[in-house]
Amino acid sequence: MAKHAIVIGIDDYSIQSSHPRNAGLTWPNLQYCGADADAIFTVLTTKFGFPRENIILLKDNMASRRNILSAITQVFHNADVGDTVFLSYSGHGGLLPASTDPAETRFFQSIIPYDGDWIYDYRLHQAALSAGFDANAINFTCFIDSCHSGGMHPNVSTDQAIQRSVPFTREVADLLQHIREVWPFGICLPDGSDELFPNVSDPVIEGDVLVDLDEDPNKTLVAAAQATLISACKYHEVAFELRSKRHGALTQAFIDATRGDVSQLTYDSLIQELVQRVDQLLTAEGVLDNASYPDQTPSLRGQQGRMEQIFLEGHNTSIPT
Repeated sequence: MAKHAIVIGIDDYSIQSSHPRNAGLTWPNLQYCGADADAIFTVLTTKFGFPRENIILLKDNMASRRNILSAITQVFHNADVGDTVFLSYSGHGGLLPASTDPAETRFFQSIIPYDGDWIYDYRLHQAALSAGFDANAINFTCFIDSCHSGGMHPNVSTDQAIQRSVPFTREVADLLQHIREVWPFGICLPDGSDELFPNVSDPVIEGDVLVDLDEDPNKTLVAAAQATLISACKYHEVAFELRSKRHGALTQAFIDATRGDVSQLTYDSLIQELVQRVDQLLTAEGVLDNASYPDQTPSLRGQQGRMEQIFLEGHNTSIPT
């Protein structure tokens, strides 16, 4: 059973921020996403048995939309029954409505490449399927160190931490009052699925930023999902990168959590470790000293019935029904 990975880190958003659709909005470059990608590469090869030649590393200008989708196609074309595919992304996250309908309730999370259109979960799923992905045969796990709350949270200072989210346009911010469904990037939910609706309610928007959102805890793991996602935070929360650690908080927590023996590390035990370690990191950084700061709670989403399986090992059972 082979292991394959795509590892992405983007700090340079100068191309995306200059796009006409973003006129008047400030897109900050990030600082430690490339370092995240290098660290993830090292962890995969030294702790989880990924051959170096099976990892595609894409940083900054190499992480274009074309190259990311091409890498997804290549990896799944090469993957076989019992294999593991891991996609890691550090960079800005985005959130856009499914349509321009003033009453639109569905929103898609995305990753934002160095250039080109944003990549949504349904496009990820489409690319994987076209290359032969079978969720019953291949363990597909995504690790996303970004957030989607719409730019700088009103209570965040850049003195200690940087937020990995881009600002909403006014049009998108106005539509957020209707949000009832969020499709997270990285669970490979089949296009047209309504299994998540409704999974969120009662949005709170301040200064065109999503600062609070209630989530249905029964819809984090859903039957139709074909991949497992470890995300940096909840839908409305912030994914920080820490100046003192020179990494994203989620990535640093992952590095720390995998220093010891990982042979019995399950998805469930890993997410518990990540939640605890991210909290410790942010507290030590002083980010959580202010009660009005947003939280960062790593979350496990996607496939049902995989939580007790060993992290990044091949599946030994079909998707539970």
